[in-house]
Amino acid sequence: MRKTPGKYFLIGLLLLLILSGCAGKNNDSVKEIQTLPASKGSVRHVVTFIGNVTSGQSASLTWKTNGVIDSVSVKLGDQVMEGQILAELSTDSLSANVINAEIPFINALEELEEVLDSETAKAQVYKELKDKEAALEKAEKYQESLKYPHATIGDIKYWSEQVDYYKKTYDDAKQSFDDAASWRNSPNESDFNLYESRRKAMLTALNNYAEAYNNYLYYSGHATENEMEQAAADIDKAQAEYEKALKNFRTYETYPREKDLAAAQLKLMNAQDTYNQRNIVSSINGVVTEINAREGDYVTQGAAAFRLDNIEHLYVPMDVSEIDIDLVHDGMRAMVVLDANTKKTYEGVVRNVSASGTTSGSRVTFETMVEILEPDEKVKIGMTAEVNLVVDEAEDVLLVPVNALFTENGVTYVAVSNGTGTNDIPVTVGLTSDTVAEISGGYLREGDAVVVPSIDNSILKDMGISSADSGQESEDIIAGPLRGIN
Repeated sequence: MRKTPGKYFLIGLLLLLILSGCAGKNNDSVKEIQTLPASKGSVRHVVTFIGNVTSGQSASLTWKTNGVIDSVSVKLGDQVMEGQILAELSTDSLSANVINAEIPFINALEELEEVLDSETAKAQVYKELKDKEAALEKAEKYQESLKYPHATIGDIKYWSEQVDYYKKTYDDAKQSFDDAASWRNSPNESDFNLYESRRKAMLTALNNYAEAYNNYLYYSGHATENEMEQAAADIDKAQAEYEKALKNFRTYETYPREKDLAAAQLKLMNAQDTYNQRNIVSSINGVVTEINAREGDYVTQGAAAFRLDNIEHLYVPMDVSEIDIDLVHDGMRAMVVLDANTKKTYEGVVRNVSASGTTSGSRVTFETMVEILEPDEKVKIGMTAEVNLVVDEAEDVLLVPVNALFTENGVTYVAVSNGTGTNDIPVTVGLTSDTVAEISGGYLREGDAVVVPSIDNSILKDMGISSADSGQESEDIIAGPLRGIN
């Protein structure tokens, strides 16, 4: 049969439609993809916890009795020492038993000082001995000076002024020493050193005072026979008083008797407990982090007054689940990031893992403390912190982005661009983080262009690749479906 032109037209049109459909299908297989080079770097396996910054030691101080606050001697941020008075109640607002506690407290303190074999007690009797010794020497020199004049009026005036000056110096040194007397048994070395230096300063001032007074008497001129007789009598009296003081000083070599010391300490403790109800006294060495006391306020027993924190060591407590607790151990490295300052990472270390768990419902957790090793002024108590514990890490290993991995039939692959298409390369995966994975086996090589569905700054940072070197330019590749790529 002869074919008509109309039939050829129809056949051609059909072929054109078929070819057009094939062309459209081939265009669909041209897909824009992104690649990153497989790179050497480090990867960390971390577990993350959330906690709030706390101090190594803290104390919440409350009022022990009712009254009106008379004075507050500290402010927020002040460093305080254990035993320091932070605030006081006015005397006229206190109950009678608290007011009356002052007398037994003073008596108990004096009684303890009498029997305590301490530098304070020895210094007191030593001062008395030196006073009497100085008085004896003064009487003797005075008697000698009465025989003839030793100086001009100007010289005598000079030594009189020296006596006044050194007396004031000694009085000031003695007061300073008395103020530091409570530190004689302090466990704080700096307190004891301050106590010792003030004791030595007091003794030096005492010797200077005695010397100045002796010189004054010596240069004071001579006197009548009656004055000479009186001077001799003064020497006898001074000698007797000196010998008495020397005997008293030597008795301290046998002190203290244990029973006397124990009784005096107990009596003082009981009296002090009642007396100190009028004050808020620091129980630790630390920093004032909270104040609930204002002058003129009326407070009741148990009302909050101050919070103190020892900020020499700062910690983040975490509740680690029983699932993760086997991964955590003392000395473990940690990275701490504050919600208030996410741009900085602080180094930390696990200091304590609780040996026993706490049960809440069906959940069991173990309290774990992470110390922030070098906190700065931006780290505040109470701040929320994210703690990343480094469970394992590997360095100088081959890395690819985690989102480049895909699995088929139990085998893990990455797709690698070859310029005209992609090859699926089986790999063995080692450590992984949120962004990158270690390639511990397989045929992937450093520099291979690994196909990734998306790239962000965190991936580039953890891969150790700058955005300029990331190779994020799109490629038109004719290939089959890219498995694992969305």
